[in-house]
Amino acid sequence: VKRQDFKTCEQSSFCKRNRAYADRLTSNHLLISPYSVIQDSIIIKDGIISGDLINSENNIIFIFELHLLEIGAARVRINEKKPLKPRYDKVKDWALVQDPSHTLEYTLIPSKPDITSLSFGKERKQLVSIYHSPFRVEFSVNDVPIITLNDRGFLNFEHLRKQDAPGLVDQSNGENNNIIDENDLDKGLWKETFNGKEDPKPNGPESIGLDVSFPGFSHVYGIPEHASTFSLKETRGGDNAYSDPYRLYNLDVFEYEVDNPMALYGSIPFMMAHRKGASAAILWLNAAETWIDITKNKEDKHRLSNLLGFGKATPTSTSTHWVSESGIIDVFAFLGPTTSDIFYQYGLLTGFTALPQYFAIAHHQCRWNYLNQEDVAEVDENFDKYEIPYDIIWLDIEHTDGKRYFTWDTAKFPTPEKMQNDIGRKGRKMVTIVDPHIKIDSNYYVYKEAKDLDYFIKESDGRVYDGWCSSSWVDYTNPSAQEWWIKKFAFNQYKESTEFLFTWNDMNE
Repeated sequence: VKRQDFKTCEQSSFCKRNRAYADRLTSNHLLISPYSVIQDSIIIKDGIISGDLINSENNIIFIFELHLLEIGAARVRINEKKPLKPRYDKVKDWALVQDPSHTLEYTLIPSKPDITSLSFGKERKQLVSIYHSPFRVEFSVNDVPIITLNDRGFLNFEHLRKQDAPGLVDQSNGENNNIIDENDLDKGLWKETFNGKEDPKPNGPESIGLDVSFPGFSHVYGIPEHASTFSLKETRGGDNAYSDPYRLYNLDVFEYEVDNPMALYGSIPFMMAHRKGASAAILWLNAAETWIDITKNKEDKHRLSNLLGFGKATPTSTSTHWVSESGIIDVFAFLGPTTSDIFYQYGLLTGFTALPQYFAIAHHQCRWNYLNQEDVAEVDENFDKYEIPYDIIWLDIEHTDGKRYFTWDTAKFPTPEKMQNDIGRKGRKMVTIVDPHIKIDSNYYVYKEAKDLDYFIKESDGRVYDGWCSSSWVDYTNPSAQEWWIKKFAFNQYKESTEFLFTWNDMNE
């Protein structure tokens, strides 16, 4: 593994800032979260509880919304009320199959003036309580708390600002508005460098952070993909703890360390907690680089011990700290009570796993690449000779004409249709690779079309981005580019492809 290629939290300015913010609150028990609900701002209508939050350290106002969903889950969204420009909020358009419906079956529960509580869900056994000052959201099932947001006060929302604005406010307490100089510990507010590559930040620091606690749960699972244990380890103290948070940042990695929170191929910001009789989970709906700290602690709360049936035993709770580089806070809370309930609710939101083609559940024969058409025929023949069943044979990038997707190396694969038909006659299929990056070559028809149609991602100065492997990248968020890309797979455009040929959509993370 090339350790120097993997960024640590210390080398990521927004992760470092948010960890320091959490440390200040943890080390000084007199400090509390500066975020509170503005008095009389709460509105309850059609399954949505909304209101204004104010950060007392800088008087920036935010909008919070708590959505009670028909599927038995809840959603919390926090955004700037008057940002300098709209913050990125399109993750929901990509990740959710539909806008979830709100339930109208809820009841306002009488409580203290600074707490807003509602029961909802099946038989009204789910309860959400919004604590006004400091702001905190607690979800309970059968009067037992299972998820709490901002329990430790780590909520931190870096608002957009102009570069000539005053320095970043140290939000450690309400008495000292210390200005953090860019040349001090918190560098990287407007730009930072890693491995010689500069990352400009035209809007300045815009990270978001929030702690999510699972009271009474000793184990949490999820946030794939990491080469770590099934029950996720602690990252800030504890037995066999990691020193860095878990990182969600998609990387093309085939050399990595085992038992490490480093980022790998994919990122799914979903975490589940489970114990006997209860399950809970969250979906942190954010596509930006994200770091997650995990700590476990013994609860010094007799009420919780009794509610959970632990008697005099002290239950262990798990606390997590989620930090993303940009976007807004958009969190789904799944309240179970079973893991099956949670996965069903999650599927209703993000879509259920599609059943694969029948042949695709059998043996796939895949190497970096087979040398040529004769090599493919020999491998196929030997599987029959030694009576080894297989259904699909794969070709990696070396089958193309100079790493140009949708093409064939005619010297090595002179008759690709015949090769596919020979495979297909035996009831087998072939798979060829397609990557999202396009080789920079004005004689390559795919590159030329995309450039002429202005479908490539660009640098801030308007130049087409020249990325890894000397390639350009299609802007797949552009609907016109999506339609153009889809057509590339048609038989009349993917020359010499047949009904027996399928696609390996590689590095699509």
